[in-house]
Amino acid sequence: MAWYKDGTKLEKIDDANFDKIWKPGETPPDNGIYECQGCGDEIASNKGVKLPTQNHSQHSPAEGEIRWKMIVCCENR
Repeated sequence: MAWYKDGTKLEKIDDANFDKIWKPGETPPDNGIYECQGCGDEIASNKGVKLPTQNHSQHSPAEGEIRWKMIVCCENR
């Protein structure tokens, strides 16, 4: 779970990019914080940079495959 201190710096939006599940090594179009849907680890990823591959951490069979989902999108101006 991502944490924050100053809620005035965050805005809730309903955007389809938050629903997309990314595979290891894919390149998402947004800067942001991505959460592994299997183990819950979070990483920061920059636009145009591939998401971590299978070696980000070892998953148990119950956690399944590594699948990344954006939980925070960073605005660029």
